[in-house]
Amino acid sequence: MPTFHDDPAAGQQDHVPRRLPPLPQPTSRPLPLVPRSLACKRCKACITSSHVLLPPSSYPPDSRLFKGFSGKASLFTETYNVRLSSPAVQLMATGAHTMQEITCSSCSSYLGWKIVRAHESSEKWKEGKSLLELENLYHHADDFISFVRPSHSSSDSDSDYSL
Repeated sequence: MPTFHDDPAAGQQDHVPRRLPPLPQPTSRPLPLVPRSLACKRCKACITSSHVLLPPSSYPPDSRLFKGFSGKASLFTETYNVRLSSPAVQLMATGAHTMQEITCSSCSSYLGWKIVRAHESSEKWKEGKSLLELENLYHHADDFISFVRPSHSSSDSDSDYSL
């Protein structure tokens, strides 16, 4: 409870602040492990996992596999340790898409694009997915790695990359 002192000269009460308890000490517990992780090729920060790769069997029948600026690309449902640019409309072979460029949050390397909105109804299935360029990712040989602290492409049918 706060304590009040009378100051006869001023005729007012002064408030004495109470002491707060100390802040808790940060714990150094390990971060969770990511199975079959894919990391930034430049700094090895964990970006995604092959477990969240959208398999080609889930693509619509008339859809083709993807190719980015540097080669083969794939759609992923989750990404980690990334920064997204402001959304912008990009004209693709399959129509207009509102997309955000994905860069590594640790080293700022370009990784791909996040598809925010597909303007063609036949492409709506891509919304919310991240199109990552596989050339910019490193596939760890280990089954698990830990997180590291600190999605422009066009369709192409010649991609046969699998994890």
